[in-house]
Amino acid sequence: MEPQYYDRFLKALNERYPRKSDLANALMDLLPIEKESVYRRLRKDVYFSAEETMRIADAWDISLDNIISANPQKTRPFLFNMIEYVHPLETDYAFLEDNNRKIEVISRDPNGKMIEVINSLPRSLYCRSELLTRLFTMKWLYKYGMSEEILPLAKIEIPDRMFEIDKEFVRLVQKFSEVHAIHDARFVEHLKDDIVYFHSIGMITDKEKSILKEEMFAVLNYMEEVASNGVFPETGHRLYFYLAHTWLGTEYILFESKALTMSFVRILERSSIATTDKKVFDRFMNMVQSTKRSSVLISGSNKLQQVEFFNKQRTILNEM
Repeated sequence: MEPQYYDRFLKALNERYPRKSDLANALMDLLPIEKESVYRRLRKDVYFSAEETMRIADAWDISLDNIISANPQKTRPFLFNMIEYVHPLETDYAFLEDNNRKIEVISRDPNGKMIEVINSLPRSLYCRSELLTRLFTMKWLYKYGMSEEILPLAKIEIPDRMFEIDKEFVRLVQKFSEVHAIHDARFVEHLKDDIVYFHSIGMITDKEKSILKEEMFAVLNYMEEVASNGVFPETGHRLYFYLAHTWLGTEYILFESKALTMSFVRILERSSIATTDKKVFDRFMNMVQSTKRSSVLISGSNKLQQVEFFNKQRTILNEM
């Protein structure tokens, strides 16, 4: 491998494990070599062999094509894993658990922050409810499933390990000293329309529709409590809740600490593409500032608008 390509390969490894000790341990687990041999390869005293490179790339979903052909001035690395939420593989679990570990590292920074810009109910809220999680999984399978298998809500089963990963993500969000959430003002209406549609084609029963309605009321009550106080009741950490009155063309979640940034662009309902590239993060942060200018902050103050907004959402749900 040419030196410039080897440098890019090492950069891809460092993006997966920013701490050199974590990277070295992960490589020792993956390859039959000792720690000193790993560090020699990371120092570029010697290069990973072709077999070792292929083994790492295959295990960690690193595109060697992108590394060889990438123009570093024009190209930014993103990682996309098509997760199988209904019948997950060990690699699916490992990918999601690895993301949680990185998010946990960022959350430990006293100045760490999370920013989400989203049109529909975010994962940090729908994963508070098992039935809502099943609903979003059903929507994913219906629109983008890897097989022709179309399952109604009653037959959607979330494996315990997958549900624990989702619940851990919810807990991690609350650990950030600051969370900035910019939501489409019509996100409840969008979800109501989805539920009504799936009910009309027989994929949601009358009873499930009623329970989903109650679950959404519970989510709204929680959101109103957090918006009213401006903090998460579980941790006392700050939440800045914005309502965007224009369509959010791109849905994304950003995580920032002094040592590491992560950017997730949401696609395919429950899936996303991810990168730790700082320049990508900075571009998205510019988009955040632009979006905030056309949004209204309703958490912590603006009590009248809070009451009007949440009463309107309850009226929308009652019409379902």
